[in-house]
Amino acid sequence: MLANLVDRDLAPAIGKAIVSLLVVRRKELLDDGKGEKVWLGIWSDPVREALRSEELRQRVVTYVLPGLLKPSCQGFQVFCESLGLSADGGVGKIGDADLGALLCVLKAGKELGFVGELGDSETTGKASKAPAVPLSSELVAPLLGHAFPHIRVSALNLVIQSAAITRPLSRGALFLLKTMLPSLHAETDAEIRDQTISAIRNLIERIAQSSYASEKELKNVQQKLRSGNRPTPDDIRKMIQLDSRIGDAKEFCGWYIGFLETLLRPGSNYQRCIMGLRALGFLARSGMDASLTESAFAALPGNGSIISRGEPFKKNFFKWPEFSKEMRVFSPGVKKVLLEAMSNPFEDVRAMSSEIVRLDPQWDKEEITGILDRGLKAMNETGRARDSDGVARSVALLYEVVKRGDLTFNEGDRIWGTKISVADSETMGLGVIQWVLDVIEQEYLGVAASDLARAVKERPVHGLFEAVGRILGSNDKVYLAEGSEGATAEWTKIHERIFKACEEIWRITKAPLCFDSPEGHVPSEIDEEDEDMNTQTVMSYSWRAIKESSALLGIVLAKAPAESLNQTDFGRGGKLLLQQLSDIRHRGAFSAVSPSFVALCTRCFKSPDPALQELPRAWLRRNLESVMEKSSAITRRSAGLPFLIVGVLASEIDPNHPLLSSTFARLDEIAVLPPVPSKNGEKIDLPQVHALNCIKFLFTDARMSPLVVPYIGRGLELAVSCFGSEIWAIRNCGVMLFTALTNRLFGLRKSRNEFTSNFTTRSFFEKYPTVRVVLLENLRDKVGRLEGGEAASVEMVYPALSLLARMEVAPEYEGMEEFRPLILECMRSRIWKVREMAARAFTALVGPKQAVDVIRNLLSVGPEKQNILHGNLCAVRALLERRVRQAVLEEQEAGEVYGNISLTFQARFQDLVERNQCSVTRYVILQILTANATPLLVSEGLAECVHGFISSLRSVTEECNTSSMVGRSLLKEQLVAFILTCAPPAKFSNVFLSLLGEPDEEVVLYSLTHLLSLPTIPNLDASIQTSLWTLATTHPWPLLVSNTLNVLHRLSKTLPFTATPENIRHLESVLNNPPTEPIKETALALLGPLTTSTSTLTTLLPHLRAAAHEDSPFTLRHAALTSFSALAPLLKLTRSAPNAEELIPAYALLFDYLNDDDDELRILAAELTQLILPGDGEILHLPLVAAEKLALELPRCYPGSKALLQEAITRITGGMDARETWKRVATRDTILFRREKQNLWVHAPWAVSIWAAVAEMVAARLDGAEMEMELAGLKAWVEAAGECVAEMERREGSRATVGGWASDEGVEVFCTRVEAGRRLCGL
Repeated sequence: MLANLVDRDLAPAIGKAIVSLLVVRRKELLDDGKGEKVWLGIWSDPVREALRSEELRQRVVTYVLPGLLKPSCQGFQVFCESLGLSADGGVGKIGDADLGALLCVLKAGKELGFVGELGDSETTGKASKAPAVPLSSELVAPLLGHAFPHIRVSALNLVIQSAAITRPLSRGALFLLKTMLPSLHAETDAEIRDQTISAIRNLIERIAQSSYASEKELKNVQQKLRSGNRPTPDDIRKMIQLDSRIGDAKEFCGWYIGFLETLLRPGSNYQRCIMGLRALGFLARSGMDASLTESAFAALPGNGSIISRGEPFKKNFFKWPEFSKEMRVFSPGVKKVLLEAMSNPFEDVRAMSSEIVRLDPQWDKEEITGILDRGLKAMNETGRARDSDGVARSVALLYEVVKRGDLTFNEGDRIWGTKISVADSETMGLGVIQWVLDVIEQEYLGVAASDLARAVKERPVHGLFEAVGRILGSNDKVYLAEGSEGATAEWTKIHERIFKACEEIWRITKAPLCFDSPEGHVPSEIDEEDEDMNTQTVMSYSWRAIKESSALLGIVLAKAPAESLNQTDFGRGGKLLLQQLSDIRHRGAFSAVSPSFVALCTRCFKSPDPALQELPRAWLRRNLESVMEKSSAITRRSAGLPFLIVGVLASEIDPNHPLLSSTFARLDEIAVLPPVPSKNGEKIDLPQVHALNCIKFLFTDARMSPLVVPYIGRGLELAVSCFGSEIWAIRNCGVMLFTALTNRLFGLRKSRNEFTSNFTTRSFFEKYPTVRVVLLENLRDKVGRLEGGEAASVEMVYPALSLLARMEVAPEYEGMEEFRPLILECMRSRIWKVREMAARAFTALVGPKQAVDVIRNLLSVGPEKQNILHGNLCAVRALLERRVRQAVLEEQEAGEVYGNISLTFQARFQDLVERNQCSVTRYVILQILTANATPLLVSEGLAECVHGFISSLRSVTEECNTSSMVGRSLLKEQLVAFILTCAPPAKFSNVFLSLLGEPDEEVVLYSLTHLLSLPTIPNLDASIQTSLWTLATTHPWPLLVSNTLNVLHRLSKTLPFTATPENIRHLESVLNNPPTEPIKETALALLGPLTTSTSTLTTLLPHLRAAAHEDSPFTLRHAALTSFSALAPLLKLTRSAPNAEELIPAYALLFDYLNDDDDELRILAAELTQLILPGDGEILHLPLVAAEKLALELPRCYPGSKALLQEAITRITGGMDARETWKRVATRDTILFRREKQNLWVHAPWAVSIWAAVAEMVAARLDGAEMEMELAGLKAWVEAAGECVAEMERREGSRATVGGWASDEGVEVFCTRVEAGRRLCGL
């Protein structure tokens, strides 16, 4: 019954039934005098197994556990102990599955009141009853840093949740949360981030409710004392306790806000930023900051309220104590990082930060104009999307705060040198829009019209178009808010300016975007010798400008009030969008214009004005005419023509869709037109290509998906009919249409060899009967011509066969009989690929019950007819993959089915394998036997044939040389795989050794490759290492050497591994001068297991460090870490004995691996850290936690080590000269397509703080003179760096300026290094 909980619909009923039955059984047992343990024995084992299952765990926790645990506190305690919980509340060495199960049980027990709180003695009275299971920091703290996310989240919920939400968290619990929350705010998995944020919401709610209840209770006690009652010691103690609880809550809230600020500082990775923003947004709406109550909910639907019990209340808004009036979520630091995050590289971060920061009601004019000035400067310098999007969001923020009255401007105020006027209080927001349009016209379009080169380099306009679009498209209230009678005329003027700006930018950028050459176009007026100007930069400027301007135009045409637009405006806008879609050749640009055209058509169709309703129909007619007019230009999938047609059809609101019907008919009519040569006979106008591309787009566009179902049959018929065209362009379009339709019908194939589907031949052809007729006619027409080698015949036959191959057999369907002779004829074709596809299609003619007999007939063909034999063998292979397995699953015994097939292979083995001289057919038969060796070789007769054949082989090379030249390489590779797969286990080592001794190096390579492809390497003699080492050190072929080293590395994990000093020296020489990268990687991975001493480790370490660089490819970093992991015995740390100082760089390198960009490598590094840290290593830690534990363990294992101190100092300073580092980070990179850093995970400020703590711990063990000597270099670095920062502050202003010079990631990290160095040096 527990296994059936996977069914979501049945789970509640099953859980209820299980609980009811077991509760009744418990009562019966207790009545009989039997204890709880007997009852637990009935269900504990199966429930424990279900809890171990990831699939069942949550259902068991929801529907079963509460009912089973509730009856008995004692039973709960016994069940926890069975899962590995000790009597003192700790856990020993238990598996991760058991640990996850235990946490689920503890969570359920906590909800029932059976599990205590962290620090119970702090939050409960002495007389309180002790819980059945106490909760201790020793249990929870390690689990909050566990490597497996479900364990971390469960542990967090265990700390936060309580049966009574007003019960305060103890000071110990809050301290533990402060310690562990940083690592929990860097989750890489989106689902785990959701769960963590949910837990944070519960935490904030509990803090709010418990502190509010404590304050209320405190006020009651104080009120009692004001009545004249003498305070008792209990009253005094209670007041102190309640006040302490409130103070703890206030202090934690302040800490958490400050912590969230650190997550958003420049350089933080995506995970930290997004977690910080989500938590900050929740805090702003939680009521923690009383000053935000109105602004936080004003922008939400219904003012953020929902109805509960007939009364409105604000969702996620909690009651807080009085300290909420002092709490400030938007502190200066938080506001600064939020504003700077609007130019973050990640779009999610930019969007969320702009949404959150607008909740702040307090704004300063200089603050917001400063961020705009600096944003425009950055956008002009770089032209990057992040900077332009940041400007757009900053302008939208300016509009928001001005519109709601939080900020006002005076007459004559300017931003970016352009006057802004918002004197009229009724139309405050219009002034911002007018200011943006002024800047566009004067500063950007004016420059572009006179000097395009300067505009491309210094005036990218797309960000400002986006800004206006964000204002007008933010919500439907924009026009309403500015909708007074006086504003209508202003809106009309604004719209006219927008139209003119869009037309002007189209005029300027039309040439690059409409240029036919795929290399792009640079206008003649631009200097070709200018290194900063090329087709890429010009195209980027152009398509981004058109993308944002067309989006703005679409917003105006879709949302502007009818009073401010007229029919001419709609026609004008439609004409511009039509021009762009029909003329643009850049796919990114015309796909960006399409949404605006769809929005325009939608509004016209919905308009009550008949004249507007007619506009899309007129555009559609014009678009269909373009199909014929542009018939000579057939490149780039017909460019924007499909978007034009689908744009109108997707907007049609008539439920009968008459436009779709007429359009498809017209496109169909054009598609079947016979091609007509042009007058000069050199070029053909092909409107059929445009028509077919448009039809394909109808079937692939998601908006049209449910509407075009009735046309699928005709689409398939049309596609198949195109296969026979004499013109390649039409055949190609037919294949693309055919592929789009088959993918829609059958789904995308996961691999090239997957041909299964849910359609049977009967269901498919009954649904699309015309397709069957067209397939038959074309196959009948073309199959006979295959022998002539006509390309058109092959191009028609192959897709038709592939369609048949995608269908499942319907054994009683007679409609396939007409296909049988055609498919059989294709199986005899002289064209290899046709034979293979026909063989797959043949499976649609054979039912599972017929498979064995058909295989027997197919194998009866002799080797004298090789084409027929090859087609038959391919059919046997396909039948074994599809039909034989169905036969076994449906009704027949596997042994009987495969036994009969084995007898057939046994009877034909000599003719098809031993006597056959064709390499290709031998390759296929050996491939079949190899792939099905396990079920087929159960038959003793076939096994004897196979083993006898293998034993009789003198050499793979000689055996292959007796076969035909064509396909010999395929046969050689397959014969090696056949020998190694079918060789008896006892002889495998000798067989493999004999293959390594083959003179043909290809045979040796295939042997090694096959061995590496196996999940586990079979038992090999240790002596085989000698042959492998000889190959690795002497063979000249790099690919073979690489595979040999890989095999040696695999063997090092299973065999006693040895290598001579010469072998080791050879590997070291390979690392210094690698022939190829794969050899370098395998040699590096292999040196780890061969490193047995500290001295050899120091030789290997530079190579490991070089490979760990973020610019190294993943495969090289993985190989280095694999090698590193083999050094765990040498790296084991201990506090009881001295540790070799030569190993300190190795631990520092492991710290780097724990902060690698790839999650897989971080986990591997965490596993290595688990092995080398002191103790038993019971828990695998999260890489961030493991990195911190490793770093802080080093000062304990190397007390007073000067080498460790210098390593820490190097990590603090970055190991470079202060002035050189400052010059590098302070120079702004303005390259548009710059190379981004490769490690997006590492958080440099956090790493600096960790190494600063390490340095402080080591320095504390040194005497004054020693410490001063060791810190002298750091002190000099800090002084030089401080001078650089001070000089910048004198020149550019305060570091605290929003968006200023300190907002760059490199500068932020540099300043963090300086501050850490100052603290360490006591400056």
